[in-house]
Amino acid sequence: MKRIILIHHHIFKNAGTSFNYALNQALGKQFMEYDLPGGQLVSPAILEEAIQANPQVKAISGHHIAMPTPQREDFQTISSILIRKPLSRIRSIYNFEHNQKAETAGAIKAKELDFKGFVLWRLETSPIVFCNYQTYYCSRTELMKPKYSPTEADLKLAIENLKSAAIVGTVEQYNETLAIAQTCLQKSFEDPAIDLTPVSLNISSKGVASDDEIRNKLVKDLGEDLVARLEEMNQLDNALYQVVSSMLKENIQA
Repeated sequence: MKRIILIHHHIFKNAGTSFNYALNQALGKQFMEYDLPGGQLVSPAILEEAIQANPQVKAISGHHIAMPTPQREDFQTISSILIRKPLSRIRSIYNFEHNQKAETAGAIKAKELDFKGFVLWRLETSPIVFCNYQTYYCSRTELMKPKYSPTEADLKLAIENLKSAAIVGTVEQYNETLAIAQTCLQKSFEDPAIDLTPVSLNISSKGVASDDEIRNKLVKDLGEDLVARLEEMNQLDNALYQVVSSMLKENIQA
């Protein structure tokens, strides 16, 4: 039988830690996390090397694994990914880096600056962190640098890559996404005992807020002009989120 490996594309602050925990609880030593130093892109060739070097592994999660993933005669990969409302990510990133015990530029600045100051600093130095990052993530190649500004062509490629993934869901419907993932893995691994129990880890807010609640709270802290600017700079991610929401709805109803 051809070996099947789940590849989880862990987008920062998109419930990836919770998803990894569920995979680890279900698979134990058959699950591994894989990243390269300095946030380097894990290309299909590099991922293939990791797969071949770890024959016992059934699931690999990484923050920078490129899509789509490699398919070979002796193994098949299936992808999972969670997408989040882009404006929700902004405060979550600040809260995380403000509390993070690290010496990264983001962690240092989040402790030096208030929320608005941090957002302005990011927009000046690394806007991709807050602007269309998920489109960038789902379409990027080694030629795309951190200051790259995603285009409509990148959005189209990101959607194509997501449509080729086995498990695509949203942070806002995390439990429903996890249920779909459990069914997929039970079939892929031919193991009905696989149980992905919902547990929320590494979260900086409670509950799922409405779009109006998210926006109003941001306006209170950042001002109308800055929020409007962030909305303008996240049009691709908003479009991506709508596509993923529709895909998830279809899978739930299937």
